[in-house]
Amino acid sequence: MFSTAVRAAGPIWRAGCWIRTLLLAGMWTTLLAATAGDALRGAAQLLLATAAVMLAFAHLSAEALARLGRIPGLTRLVDHLASTSGRATVDASGLLEGAGAFLATWLYVGPFPLVSLPTGVRILGVTLAVLYVWEAVLQAVIDPGWYSTKFPPPRGMRRFRVLIPVILCAIVLATVFPYNDVAGRVPLPVVLVLSALPLLYYPIRGAFDVLLRASVSHARSSYVIQCQETSIDLHSQVKNSATLLQRYVDESDPVIEEVRSLTREVMMRVEELRRDVLATGERSGPRSFSQLWETVLRIVPSPRRGCCVLNEGSAALVLSAADYQIARRVLPDLVTNALNAGANLVHVNCVLDDECTRVRVADDGEGPAQAPDHTPHSSLGLLHTRLSMMDGGIAWNRAGIETVVEAHWRSQGHDGVTRLRSGDGWWRER
Repeated sequence: MFSTAVRAAGPIWRAGCWIRTLLLAGMWTTLLAATAGDALRGAAQLLLATAAVMLAFAHLSAEALARLGRIPGLTRLVDHLASTSGRATVDASGLLEGAGAFLATWLYVGPFPLVSLPTGVRILGVTLAVLYVWEAVLQAVIDPGWYSTKFPPPRGMRRFRVLIPVILCAIVLATVFPYNDVAGRVPLPVVLVLSALPLLYYPIRGAFDVLLRASVSHARSSYVIQCQETSIDLHSQVKNSATLLQRYVDESDPVIEEVRSLTREVMMRVEELRRDVLATGERSGPRSFSQLWETVLRIVPSPRRGCCVLNEGSAALVLSAADYQIARRVLPDLVTNALNAGANLVHVNCVLDDECTRVRVADDGEGPAQAPDHTPHSSLGLLHTRLSMMDGGIAWNRAGIETVVEAHWRSQGHDGVTRLRSGDGWWRER
């Protein structure tokens, strides 16, 4: 509750400061209707409320308080304001606003109001002043400090919170009471309505508490759901891949290239799960080739990552869900094989069209000793066999000091359907 209230307090306090600034500007404007002597006295009384609003703005920011603390003589004030953040307590900022609000209200009513103001302007001014008081005290009614567990307010303060609306009603009534004929120019119904405004704190406080509890409940539910989804992903993506690797390793005569391929698969699953847990958006849907590239780089030893370069045009390509899954199986093997062959520079490019998806890896290493289809038990051979089921395969050639290996397959489109070759025809499998 407290952390949620703290998050809400910043925007609410900032909005309240601006509202009070506008109300104060309206009160300054009413002085235009007064005589020169009354206007001068009114300006002097409004200066305290103006300083209080400026201090409230400074209280919003640690940087602003730090700048204020560099002014000689204000260090103790800044230390006091910093110590009251997040606590339901009386501070200098609140006391200054309270005193400024009293002086501002007594420009229009009270024991010594400005005599020269017209009745309409007087009613407008006292309304603005009471609204200023109402908004300033609202900040105290819903202050995050009431929900603090580290610095909980004393029992007396919690009881006082319940009485704040009633006490403020009495204070406003005493402040705007028609002590003389000038103050009596404000109609009695206006006085009664303004005096009853603090009673609105009760429904507002209730609504604020309900919203806080709803936000906390939603956050807890979201956390539980996220944990459940993460555990499912951990089991389906990581454990299943690791189990498959373990079973294959336990066989009597495992093929080392297949073991390496399955190991890379587990590493890719772990890295993808890490990225999905940290992701703030949707996990499903098309993904860019740059996302796959970042994942592959994570499983490459850090000293060798600088050797791997992705073509800029390829980074922006968006793959369908099916093409992404195929590419995530192909790319780690091609890059890892190039590095294992002694490459010092690996350049990756991807070309995508409606008919075919191509992943091309060029490096300055020695390259494979034989064509992939001649070494069926190598990692490239296994990939070649699987891609041939999608009307694709792996081709390689060596031009000078550069070895180029290209994997291609029939593009799977954006319908999430994988197309496999079956005999001379095609069939679809979701």
